[in-house]
Amino acid sequence: MSFPKLIYSIAVLVIIAWVLSMVFRLAAWLINGLLYVAVLVVIIGLISQFISQKKQRK
Repeated sequence: MSFPKLIYSIAVLVIIAWVLSMVFRLAAWLINGLLYVAVLVVIIGLISQFISQKKQRK
């Protein structure tokens, strides 16, 4: 393998690694955001269930 081809291959690998790290960073950001949404939905569901049980007891 010639030297310029080796440099080109290393540059391509670095760019691929950078793109993959950005994809994983985006996925982690989305999962983190969706985790907050899921916690909020669970809390709202528990509150509404508690309120509906209180109304049924009366």
